[in-house]
Order: sequence, then structure tokens, then C-alpha cells
Amino acid sequence: SHGAAASAAAGDSPSISKPLEPDYDVNVKGGEHSSEKLHTGTWDWHSYVLNGMIQPKFEQACPNTASILNEIQEHLFFDTATSPSLSSNHNPFGFAFFSTLHGKSYIRPHTGPMNLRLRIHLPLIVPRDTKPDAYSVNPVTKCGLRVGDQIRSWEEGKVIVLDDSYEHEVWNETNDVRVLLLVDIWHPDVRKVERERIGKMFGFAKSKGWIGGAVGGGGGENNS
Repeated sequence: SHGAAASAAAGDSPSISKPLEPDYDVNVKGGEHSSEKLHTGTWDWHSYVLNGMIQPKFEQACPNTASILNEIQEHLFFDTATSPSLSSNHNPFGFAFFSTLHGKSYIRPHTGPMNLRLRIHLPLIVPRDTKPDAYSVNPVTKCGLRVGDQIRSWEEGKVIVLDDSYEHEVWNETNDVRVLLLVDIWHPDVRKVERERIGKMFGFAKSKGWIGGAVGGGGGENNS
């Protein structure tokens, strides 16, 4: 239901009375998809993992969501170890967050930085009336995404998996919000030994200051 989905986006702990504050500015320079022209309208992030790092406030507000993600650690494109010293994966390109795209908002065509990951979208709230009208920019749906030459609409509770290394864009022409849980996982073609080596490579690059230096550096919805 919309009520349950909204509760999850705000925090799945009954003791939390107010939503988490958005914690990511997609237009901060230096990020993976940083651009002052990347999106129009309002696009909020509430992150469990941001640039590969656990966000304690989210874990406190949404313990059930955090627990579920921790259970599938072997597939995640980030390490849920809260201490960097306990992690063998220093990957700053992993994300997990509630993504809220408000009405009349648009994320322009862009590409992810690599094809090592896949992105999961679990839609929680989807606008009801998405049938295009005479004023619609997209002839397929008022609220959807395009990856490569494929266009999809979200359905509440129905997962979409995508490769964000392909050009993609997202739009919401309705007056209502669209909320989903976005989670990065390893591409299944990347073997375990390769994942370990890639993690070490990221760690070395990060130690040299080549990657992971920008706050909020890294991700669009398909970044949605």
C-alpha cells in the first residue's frame, strides 16, 4: 500500500516520527554523475550506502531495510562492514538508497562509469495515472525510464534490473512522487576472485586520491 511504502521511505522503525533528511546533492561537482544540468525538478536520496560507505542514520531509522540488505552481502556492490578496516572492498561506486523523484522532474540521458555492477529498482510508490496525454513528452508513459532503446514503467513491488553503463534517462511527468529502493549488485559475469582484485584496485586508487575524493561522488538513478 502507499502507506506502507511511504513508511519505509521515511524510516521503517516505529520510533521514527519524521522522514530522514535527503543526504545527497546530485549536482555536487566531482561526483560520478555530477552536472548542473543532469536533472530538473526535485530528486531526493535517503542513503543506506553512499559512495560505498554505510550511513549510520539510515541504519538507525530503517533497521529492517538494512538487515535485509546485509543478508545478501555476497551479491552487493559494496561492503556493509561499518569499519573500513574490516572491509576488503574499498569500492566507492556502490550505492543503496531510497530514491524519490517528485512530480514534474526529469533526469537527463547519462551513463554510469563502468559495467561491473547492475542496478536493482524496487518500486515502492508509483503514480497511478501514467497514461500519456497530448502534453506528454514520452509517448509510452508519463513516469518511466529508458535504458538504451528500451522503455519501462515501474509497478509497485515488481523489481527492475538494469545495466546503467548504457545511456539512460528517467522522467516523472505526473504530479505525484515516485519512490523506489535502488541497490547496486555485482554483475554476475564478474567472478569472486575478480571482485576481490577489483576491490583491492579501488583501494589502491583511493589511497592515491584518484577516486572517491568528492563528497556525494557517484550515482544517478540508473542512476533511477
